[in-house]
Amino acid sequence: MEANYEKLYSELRKTKEELLAGMNNSEGSPVVQSFINEEIDDIDTALSKMMTGTYGKCEISGELIPYEVLEVIPTIKTINEMEVLGYFFRKPILMN
Repeated sequence: MEANYEKLYSELRKTKEELLAGMNNSEGSPVVQSFINEEIDDIDTALSKMMTGTYGKCEISGELIPYEVLEVIPTIKTINEMEVLGYFFRKPILMN
């Protein structure tokens, strides 16, 4: 595993443990539980990719996903996801 990804690996494992602990200690909504399960699955996929050396590569094109993006969204899978999410992070245009 690349040195850059060791920190992300630790953070993902910690996040997974926290999510699992929260699920075991609460009687949360089934809808919320399903979102948590999806996030845990995404974390497992990212951890597996780190172990096989495929982490940080777009699942469609094989292009590298910028490390800065992985730091913010470590479970991102494709460049397309990055572009869609980028839409939500644009600054609004101020109208006078």
